Amino acid sequence: MTLARLERLRDLLKALLNSNSRSTDLFRAAVFLNKEGKPPLSGLTAALRFTPWGRFTNLRRQIDAIIFEEIAERRKSAGKGGDDVLSLLLAARDQEGGRLSDAELRDEMMTLLVAGHETSATTLCWIFWRVAQNPAVLAKLNAELSAVFGSGSVAPEKIMELPYLDAVISETLRLNPILPLVWRILKVPMRLGSRDLPAGVAIAPCIYLIQRSPKIWENPEQFDPERFIDAKPAPWEYFPFGGGGRRCLGMAFALYEMKIVIAETLRSVSMTLAPGYEPKTVRRGVTFAPSDDLPVFIQPIASAASAT
Repeated sequence: MTLARLERLRDLLKALLNSNSRSTDLFRAAVFLNKEGKPPLSGLTAALRFTPWGRFTNLRRQIDAIIFEEIAERRKSAGKGGDDVLSLLLAARDQEGGRLSDAELRDEMMTLLVAGHETSATTLCWIFWRVAQNPAVLAKLNAELSAVFGSGSVAPEKIMELPYLDAVISETLRLNPILPLVWRILKVPMRLGSRDLPAGVAIAPCIYLIQRSPKIWENPEQFDPERFIDAKPAPWEYFPFGGGGRRCLGMAFALYEMKIVIAETLRSVSMTLAPGYEPKTVRRGVTFAPSDDLPVFIQPIASAASAT
């Protein structure tokens, strides 16, 4: 992909993620559409361009155009191969020798570009904020990293030998889940507490509230990774990635990815929060993120030189 096309795609993806940052925008978009995602009256089609939904679909069309253009060019040079994800997907074949269609390739690329990185990056911001303001937690993390990796580099094959790091991530996700709730539509009637719910009803367990409930968690507002050491909460008490058959497909990869990034970062730099910084939770697309990103001062550990 050319640099110009890559930069254009990046800008459009950022705009797409921010296009429906308010829940009211999502609601306003929905009232213009029927269940098939089409305007209820043909005369509203032009007007939809100026609604949140219209802006969203316009951005999506521009992104699709770039991705399909890249796919077409890659298909023309399929024989040259490559080691990037799109090249690997283009080379993939099923049991009968069939390949992915352009639409399927587009869906795979959008999943990789949007569904995984934004959520993982946001979680990393919350984790570094939590760790930076808890020196005792940071000291235990650094001690564990030194015990596992010594003075060498971070070895990916040993990344699962870090129970305290795993607990820090789990505790951060308990207090700062990226999604506030998870939706399920009943296929059959269900009794929930004292209520009888018919098939077709949508229910939305609130991750944020359940994971901070004093009925389930002792000192629920306190950041305490120790609560996850040698303990496994019930699936209805802790579900930042959802649950059941619809649990997040990228959960294992996201956790592995975050452990690598955290380990590499903490072994490379010391981190101090910007004075007076206290993040507010804001909606970014469908996720809950810290406001103003995460302003910190870093200092390389090896050289101990000042950094900005």
